[in-house]
Amino acid sequence: MKRVWLTIVGMMMVVALAAACGGSDGGGEECTPACDGKLCGDNGCGGTCGDCGADETCNAGVCEGASTPACDDACTGLECGTVADADGNDCNCGSCEGDDTCDATGKCISPNDPCAGACAAGECGIKNVEGTDCDCGQECGEGEACNETLNKCECVPICADPDSGEAYECGSDGCEADCGTCAQGACEDHVCKCDADCDGKECGADGCGGTCGDCGDKSCDLAQGVCVDECVLPEAFGDVVSKLNYMAVGAGGHAGEALDVDNDPDTCAPAGDCEDGLNNQLSGLLGNISAFVDPDAEIEKALAEGQIILLAESTAYTTDGTPFTVNMYMGEVVEPVEACDVQTAVCDYYVKPDSFDVYCDPLIAFDNATINGTALAAGGPDYQFAISIPVQEGLIFNVTANMAQLVGVMAGEGDDLTITDGLIGGAVRKDKLMEAIDLVPAETWEELPVGKDMVKNLLDMFVEPDVDTDDDGELDAASVGVKFGAIAGNIVGLEPAE
Repeated sequence: MKRVWLTIVGMMMVVALAAACGGSDGGGEECTPACDGKLCGDNGCGGTCGDCGADETCNAGVCEGASTPACDDACTGLECGTVADADGNDCNCGSCEGDDTCDATGKCISPNDPCAGACAAGECGIKNVEGTDCDCGQECGEGEACNETLNKCECVPICADPDSGEAYECGSDGCEADCGTCAQGACEDHVCKCDADCDGKECGADGCGGTCGDCGDKSCDLAQGVCVDECVLPEAFGDVVSKLNYMAVGAGGHAGEALDVDNDPDTCAPAGDCEDGLNNQLSGLLGNISAFVDPDAEIEKALAEGQIILLAESTAYTTDGTPFTVNMYMGEVVEPVEACDVQTAVCDYYVKPDSFDVYCDPLIAFDNATINGTALAAGGPDYQFAISIPVQEGLIFNVTANMAQLVGVMAGEGDDLTITDGLIGGAVRKDKLMEAIDLVPAETWEELPVGKDMVKNLLDMFVEPDVDTDDDGELDAASVGVKFGAIAGNIVGLEPAE
């Protein structure tokens, strides 16, 4: 009988143990280990929540005992919990007594404390369910403030002098951004400082957004910075005239979209979007400012409305491969656009006087143009071309591209003259682009959605030079590729003075 009784007792213990360890007696519930907040000790199901080290003991689910200097540093200011030291090793920072529990910030909280549950929610700015501020044992560090929506400490950007309140022009905001960038000069103590360069110059840009002098009745040779006497502009022009009726920025440095501006087959731009030595760095800039303007749409609109009129006058024109000259002019339609469609018809045009330099020579001239069959080619390292760059709606810069090359298919004659598959390649100097912005009248900026400083900052950030235009070993210009087409036009003379 004793053996039977012992057998029955043994079976009951087995069933009870099985139930405690997640087993079942054929219909009972499985055991769920209880290890929340515990690193060691009994899990309630006959197992453990973890093992302590050789020199540690388990106390209320937390290993206590051995410590290291690294753990001492990691646990500074904490009453309890486990954190990682500088090497990523777990450190026990202590345990709470009695019914107190360790919150997310390493502080022992009494179950009767109204903030007991709230303190697990974040780092700072924590309130309990009744809206009362809770001191959870952690304050934000120097230069930080509490984001009370996220209950997180965040860096506070500083872009003004703490004493005077005057806004910083440039330099770090103390977090991960800048208070601004300098279009010219360098940033010193949050102030943009620029040293004007007017040595040996009577006029022209000083490199800091100003000028080196006024020439009065004379004209300024901007390249040399000297004043020169007025000259006489031409009154008559040639009969072979083309008017550009299509322009679009090339897409990356690819065939049909760009040319080898620097004549180096081993370089191409923009990086990751080019091949075969083709250069078109500014296509990346226009991609970055596409949030403000659609470059191709703005150019198309400006061409259709007659805001951009580029005329090409061919003198001593031949088609047998003999070099002839192509002069490029900014133009103005004689009749209103409504009377003559500048995109499809052969219209009459005036040439703008600012198409010439101070010596009355065309600013843009290719004296090495050739046509072999129908293949047009012109330009090279010593030539220039006018490039239209839209930077926002209503504002298009006509800037000069150095090292200009021009190719296309020129066919027909007279009113049937056309240029198709045209492609212009060149390099726009960054300093000249900034000067073009400075020359825009102040009243124009007042009518635009984005101000002058913002535009200069955007261009400063996104224009990355990839071409050396003056052979000094420094990259100073950004390459560009522009596709174009043209129809015939007729130049009737210079634009009359107003």
